[in-house]
Amino acid sequence: MRFYFFLKILFISALLYSCNNQTTSSIDPSQRDTLPYSKTTVNEYSHYFLKEADQLDTTYFRATYPIFKDSTINTLIASIVHLEGDTSMDDAAHRFINSYNEYVEDNNGKSTATWNRDLHIDVVSNTPAVLGIRTKQEEYTGGAHGDHFTLFSNFDRQSIQPISIDDIIPKENKAKFVQIAEQHFRKQEGLKSQDPLSGKYFFEEGKFTLADNFMLEKDNILFYYNVYEIKSYAEGNTELRIPYASFKELISEKGLHYIKSINSLAVN
Repeated sequence: MRFYFFLKILFISALLYSCNNQTTSSIDPSQRDTLPYSKTTVNEYSHYFLKEADQLDTTYFRATYPIFKDSTINTLIASIVHLEGDTSMDDAAHRFINSYNEYVEDNNGKSTATWNRDLHIDVVSNTPAVLGIRTKQEEYTGGAHGDHFTLFSNFDRQSIQPISIDDIIPKENKAKFVQIAEQHFRKQEGLKSQDPLSGKYFFEEGKFTLADNFMLEKDNILFYYNVYEIKSYAEGNTELRIPYASFKELISEKGLHYIKSINSLAVN
């Protein structure tokens, strides 16, 4: 049975008119934000359609992301978003859709499922000291289930350089901090101090480790473990929040500066 076909009616003309479009909505960020930006959405669809029962479906790429007035910031964000070497969001959309189209054509116009990619990039922190970006992606390109991940990126506004955990916790305080983090993890997971971190968990040699993925919040530091990092796909993502109050004496002066900046602009 041939699943895919071209629709040669006005409906397809109207749809394809919107298949490659970019819309920008000017938003008014909080007056407390220090970097003005607008939100833009890119949508692109494949011209191959799959008919299932009485419904039509097609592969799509959708991305929503901020565009700052400062081009330097846009270049910075592009470097963390385009993980596959694309030079723009339009290029990323074209490559994804073209990959699917080639897949269909290589299979004589037949396939059993459509693909999709949803990408959302949000500004989490926007202060004179810190710019925090969250990148969330959901994708399906065949198989038993799709893939999804969330990445946090933190930048020093003055140096325009990434903020690492070493900037927050000096190396001489790292061991103590990891101990505190493990205590919070065990409490969150309902584990006793002697319970192993192996089996259900994927920690190497059963030893607790911090996620590289973190975000500075108003009252906590958030460590985010994506699927497969420390648990199975079925277990999902893991968020570990550690209150600043529990390790305040371990935080560097630079880290305290970042946290103070976030709190000074936090909406109550």
